[in-house]
Amino acid sequence: MSQGVIARRYAKALINLAEKEKTLEGTGKCLSELAAVYADAPELREALSDTKVSSKVKQKILKEILRKIKVLPLVDTFSRYLLSKRRIELLPNIERAFKLLLQDKLGRIEAWVTSAHKLPEATVEKLETAISKYSGKEVTINATIDPAIIGGIVTRIGSVVIDGSIHTHLNQIRKSIIRG
Repeated sequence: MSQGVIARRYAKALINLAEKEKTLEGTGKCLSELAAVYADAPELREALSDTKVSSKVKQKILKEILRKIKVLPLVDTFSRYLLSKRRIELLPNIERAFKLLLQDKLGRIEAWVTSAHKLPEATVEKLETAISKYSGKEVTINATIDPAIIGGIVTRIGSVVIDGSIHTHLNQIRKSIIRG
């Protein structure tokens, strides 16, 4: 079984528990903080996954980290469970899967918009409204700038990409001219 499938199963179990406790967003926030600490510290990842390090030492290390970032009891228990099952290395994947499940449960969606220049606020608001109508969900737009697209915008909503960039249109014209 792939790590992605396993991570989704853990994320689904965690989101069900968080929903029962009515701590969906808090659990997501705590899980994100823990995943960021885990991802940013190679020594920590190595210590928690090393088979030569005793289980007690690993638990002690994790306990200290959880205490410092002040996670909810559910995330504390969940991360300790992951460690005991030797699945702690899945933490970043579980966090990503949890985020997607949480967005879906809350009726939200993220859209990534890339443009050649900074978009005016009015344009971003129009995009949010249009994408909201398209998806039927509340939209959060993450705008980035990439001068390589020359003009227009590229929008990604989940796995759907709407490419309205001049760069892509020029490439399509070039290919059609070459084909004849």
